[in-house]
Amino acid sequence: MKKSSFPIRIPLYYVRGGTSTGIVLLQKHLPEKKELKEEILRYIMGVPLEGKNENNKQLQGLGRETTTSNKAFIIDIDYQAKKVISTFAQLEKESSTVSWEVNCGNMTSSIPLVIRDLPEEKLLMPDGKLSIYNTNTNKNILCTMANVSPKYQLAHIPGVVGDFPEINVSFADPACSKTKALFPTGNLIDKVNGVPVTCIDVAVPMIIINAESLGVSGYENPNEIKNNQVLQEKIMQIRVEMGIKMGIRQNNGAVMNEKDLTESITQPKVAIVAPSLSKGDITIRYLTPKNAHLSVAVSGGCCLAAACCFPGTVASHLYYANRVNGHSTVRIEHLSGISKFSITHDGEYIPISLQDDGFKIWKLSVSRVVNSFAFSGKVT
Repeated sequence: MKKSSFPIRIPLYYVRGGTSTGIVLLQKHLPEKKELKEEILRYIMGVPLEGKNENNKQLQGLGRETTTSNKAFIIDIDYQAKKVISTFAQLEKESSTVSWEVNCGNMTSSIPLVIRDLPEEKLLMPDGKLSIYNTNTNKNILCTMANVSPKYQLAHIPGVVGDFPEINVSFADPACSKTKALFPTGNLIDKVNGVPVTCIDVAVPMIIINAESLGVSGYENPNEIKNNQVLQEKIMQIRVEMGIKMGIRQNNGAVMNEKDLTESITQPKVAIVAPSLSKGDITIRYLTPKNAHLSVAVSGGCCLAAACCFPGTVASHLYYANRVNGHSTVRIEHLSGISKFSITHDGEYIPISLQDDGFKIWKLSVSRVVNSFAFSGKVT
C-alpha cells in the first residue's frame, strides 16, 4: 500500500497504560489482512515502512523513541461472552518489525477506559469489571475500576507524574503464556557459562539473572547497560541458549530457533536483579529484551514476583516472599521507584519429569494496580 492510496480515516485512542504509551484501535475499523494492519500501524506510529533506519527520530507518527512508547492494541468485542478480545502489537522505532508474540500488561490497563467511551460499556462493565481475552497468550485478564467518570478512584504509580484512574489488572492462571510450563526448562536454576539463571513463564517468558553473576551491580542506569558491550553479549548468549531450552512458541505454534530469538524484539525478557537499596524487597533492571525499562513492566513484574514465591530460584535467593493465607506481596524496586505485586498461589512447586511439562503449581494469579489515561482522535 503506497501512501497515495491511503485515503481512509481511522478512529483511534491514544493512551497511556501504566508506564507505556501507544494506541488502541477497534478491529471493526481495520482490514482483516494482517499485512495491511501492520502497514497501518507503521504509518500511525512513525516507524520505517520497510527495512531499518537506525537514525529514525519518529518525528512523524504517534510513537516516541522508546520501546515502551511504540505499542498498539487491536480490540474486538465478543457480545455473547460479554468480553473484550485483545491483540497486542509491539513496534520499534528503528525497524519495520511488528511483533505479535507477547501481551503488554501496562497497556492492557488502558482498555477499560476505552470501553467506557463506547456504547458497549453497560454490556461489558456493568459493575466496573472488564473481562479480557488476550490472543497473544491465550490468557484471561480481569480489569477492575471503581466508580465512573468523573469520579474515578485515582492512583499514583512510580514513573508517572500525577494521579489518574486506578485499574487493578489481575492475571488469572498466567503461567505458560508462550511455553509449556511455569519453569519451562524443568529446573529452578540453569547455568550458562557458569552464570546461574532462572527461566520462568508468567504472563511472559523471562530469564532472571543475579547482577553479581554478570559482573555488574544491578543499579546501573539504562545507558550504562546499553553501552556495556560485554554485558550485552553475555545477555544475548543467555537469551538465545536459554530461549531454545525454554521452547518458546511463536503465535503460529512453531518453536523459536536461534535466528528467531536473536532477532526478536519481545521475548524472552531479561531481569537483572540485585538486593533492594531502599524500601523494596528486590531490585530489577528489566530488559525489553535489549534495552532497560525505566521502571518495570506489569508482565515482567509478574514473572519476578512469582519467582520470589518459590524457594530455590535466583530471585528467591535474594528475597523469598512468605505466603500468608495463600497470598504473597513483592515490592519491586526499579529506576522510577517501587511497584507492588500481589500473588495468590495454592501449593508450592512439584518437581516432576520434563515429559510432564516440568514444574507445576496448583493455582497462581498475579495482580497489580496501575493507572491509565486515554483520549480519542482520528488518523488520516
